[in-house]
Amino acid sequence: MRIAVIGGGAAGFFAALTAKENHPESEVSIFEKSAKVLSKVKISGGGRCNVTNAVTEISGLIKAYPRGGNSLKKLFHQFSNLDAMQWFQSRGVPLVAQEDGCVFPKAQDSQVIIDCFFREAQRLGVVIHTFSCVSKLSPVEVNGL
Repeated sequence: MRIAVIGGGAAGFFAALTAKENHPESEVSIFEKSAKVLSKVKISGGGRCNVTNAVTEISGLIKAYPRGGNSLKKLFHQFSNLDAMQWFQSRGVPLVAQEDGCVFPKAQDSQVIIDCFFREAQRLGVVIHTFSCVSKLSPVEVNGL
């Protein structure tokens, strides 16, 4: 199977890494139209990368999303902010929660998040294509589907 992820931001990386972890035999590629991936991660949180929020109850977490909160509620039961924190920590990125609930890398530097994503992409064999704008998608028949 060949999997293409369009967009080299945090969500794109996370999707590609998850796809490769769950389908290790697949070819997984990230396509980013610009020269750099993860550029918003670099500047988020004033360069510290606000990873997530430390709210422990899903009911409290969805209050941050006034539109679509009910849809997210179902998703957060499958993968929550606490799962995201565990994901990074299990890959060597210690995190700290501030009093306001914002979660940052302990290093207070967004580069550790970027390095984690790149390290995981390399370990899993996810290919990253920059300057690769996807302008059209066409369905193809695969194994009679």
